[in-house]
Amino acid sequence: MFLITGIAVAQISSPAIGASFHLGDIQGNSASVASTGATFFFDFYPWFENDVSFRAGFTYSQKVEKFLPENRTGRYYPFIKFFSLKGFIRQDISFPVYLEEGAGIIYLNDRTFSDTNLWEVGVGFNFLCGYDFRKIGSRGTTIGLGIDYGVTFTNSTANYFLFYAQVQYHF
Repeated sequence: MFLITGIAVAQISSPAIGASFHLGDIQGNSASVASTGATFFFDFYPWFENDVSFRAGFTYSQKVEKFLPENRTGRYYPFIKFFSLKGFIRQDISFPVYLEEGAGIIYLNDRTFSDTNLWEVGVGFNFLCGYDFRKIGSRGTTIGLGIDYGVTFTNSTANYFLFYAQVQYHF
């Protein structure tokens, strides 16, 4: 058991967890609607690559009006949720400022209509400009502002475009 645990931990370097909060729009077989929501993710560098980190995340985005005070009786608020696995490349502009680009696959649940419940596969792309509060190679926090775009290939070809603020803690 100790041998397996030691091997599993040795396969990952520089793990990090993070969250982002976003505003943007979501769309299925409908006109786009303004949305807001959050993403939670786990980020790591695998043992075979030091330049590309992999990020597994979960995102939930729902129509903005859901979070505003109003009479909700009989109302339906469109939303999407998706799981993602993306690769990210970080480019230091002038430490501590950096850029981060990412691309990968998404598995999205389209709930833009009350009678729609479709799971679809697609791709997602990210771009972020961030600030690193850590000393090089140490534990600590990074923050940033970015853009996230994704589109699916089947059924309703759901898509999203989100502006987000992100915080990430590196172990």
